[in-house]
Amino acid sequence: MTTQPAPTIEAPSGLPEGEIDKSVTDELVALYERQSQRTGPAIGITAVIIAAAAWSRAPHGFVIAWVLAEWSTLAIRRLGFRALTGTHTTPQRKLRIAQLLRGLHALTNACAVLFFPYLSDLGRTMVTLILAGLTTGAIGTSGGYLPVYLVYAGPVMGALMLGWSITPFNGEDQWLARAMVPLLLAFSLVMVGLARDNFRAFRKSIAKRIEEVRLNHQLRAALEQAETANAAKTRFLASASHDLRQPLHSLSLFFATLRLQVNKPENVQLLDHIDQALTSLQTQMNTLLDMSKLDAGMVHLHWRSFALQLLLEQIQAAYIPVAHQKGVALTVTCAPHLVVNSDHEQLSRVLRNLVDNAVKYTQQGGVHIEALEHGDSIEVRISDTGCGIAAPLHKQVFEEFFQIDNPERDRNRGLGLGLSIVRRLTTLLYVELHLQSTPGRGTTITLTIPRGSMSTRVTPAVDPRDIQPSMPMCNVLVLDDEMAVRVGMQALLKRMGCEVMLASCISEALEHITVRQPDLVLADLRLRGQENGIDAVKQLRQHIRNLPAIIITGDTAPDRLKQAQAAGLPVLHKPVAPEALMTAIARSLDAAI
Repeated sequence: MTTQPAPTIEAPSGLPEGEIDKSVTDELVALYERQSQRTGPAIGITAVIIAAAAWSRAPHGFVIAWVLAEWSTLAIRRLGFRALTGTHTTPQRKLRIAQLLRGLHALTNACAVLFFPYLSDLGRTMVTLILAGLTTGAIGTSGGYLPVYLVYAGPVMGALMLGWSITPFNGEDQWLARAMVPLLLAFSLVMVGLARDNFRAFRKSIAKRIEEVRLNHQLRAALEQAETANAAKTRFLASASHDLRQPLHSLSLFFATLRLQVNKPENVQLLDHIDQALTSLQTQMNTLLDMSKLDAGMVHLHWRSFALQLLLEQIQAAYIPVAHQKGVALTVTCAPHLVVNSDHEQLSRVLRNLVDNAVKYTQQGGVHIEALEHGDSIEVRISDTGCGIAAPLHKQVFEEFFQIDNPERDRNRGLGLGLSIVRRLTTLLYVELHLQSTPGRGTTITLTIPRGSMSTRVTPAVDPRDIQPSMPMCNVLVLDDEMAVRVGMQALLKRMGCEVMLASCISEALEHITVRQPDLVLADLRLRGQENGIDAVKQLRQHIRNLPAIIITGDTAPDRLKQAQAAGLPVLHKPVAPEALMTAIARSLDAAI
């Protein structure tokens, strides 16, 4: 007995037929094993029913022998299919064994026709219905696979047709007996067609499942490649940012020292130009740092209720000089009683980024900021009469490093990270963001912010730039592996009235404290070799308990930012503005008192 080739079904593109055939065979064998367990008891009961119908007329030994043969083949079939699923052999061999097992069962079922001479017309009809029903059920239990289905249906239906053709009909309606054979033949042909369709659907479902598995593997591989590429991009940006921040930090320190010494008006004007260039570069570096902090999950939110009007007026005051210089109006409409519940600092960053973009891309007309009540929320709409954004780009503008109409990468227009930061921060703040824009007519961005409670004590935020710290006289140990940074920090701190000790590594720092005890340590996070500023502070504190320390780093890698934060030390990011440095030193010394 040989297996016939399976019907050819068009497979999804790219799937080899051999892979589909093997999977179909494995599924068929597993199906046969499951169905042999489920249908065995029911078929055994039908055998008892047929035997009961023949018991009063057929020889008892014959009936008992047939029932035992039927039950034996059911047991052999079940054990055979169970063993077949765990057998390591070729798919073709498995199907041949499956055919043999089904064929053996078909022979014992077909032998029920031998009871026809002993049965009444009603009994023969009952046996015919039972066997025809089993033949119909075999379509499902065989998966419609014709070689296996026919090896069962052929002997059973053939035996029925033979039995009706040679056994005389006892009733008066002889035509009914003669019609049974063609009826059974037509029934068999219909069942073969249904089996063929069933197997076609079965095979197609297997092919689709294989295709889905393959697509899932491809998708997983693509995601892994994307994650690898994103990680590589993050490492590159972190490395580039660190390497660029080091000389920029040194330059900022030297510039701050120089500014304290220069008084001539013409030189002051020159320094102002240098300051503008340094500020622009520092802003772009800090934007990269913001992205790294968001990637590292280091943005901690402090929720509170505060009045929105004051925040919007502060933002208006910050950007109105730039807007007026371009001839663009910048207006704000906000009722004093509107209160939001959010993180003041992060919401301010979102609004500043959006207003900055609106002013930047508006050449004539105006920018209007409006706050409105909207149910349980407050809506802030930032509308401009700028160039607008085409509909296909509405999602793309929130991607990293994407800018509209800036092929020359004008540095005055930033890095293209502002809206990407906005998107991430609004998600953290539970703020809904909606963009409406028409090219040539302008853009409106709507923020839906949770409403604050008037019962909560509303306190205006203090702008840290308004704080003027006093610089205490102190002895500072500067630990940095870059000579230019050490020299620049020494020059600036001395101009501020501090005594300064310089060290390039941990061993040098330990030598210094044996001569003179520092009041504070300024340590770079990444030192040479395997050393780092956190370990340095730990070793110094073994000699000087609770020694105040500040970590200064040019790193933007998420893992290093988390490391610095976990150390529980104040962290400043290069390049450090002199005012920020003074504030951090004063706070650290005050905390140590």
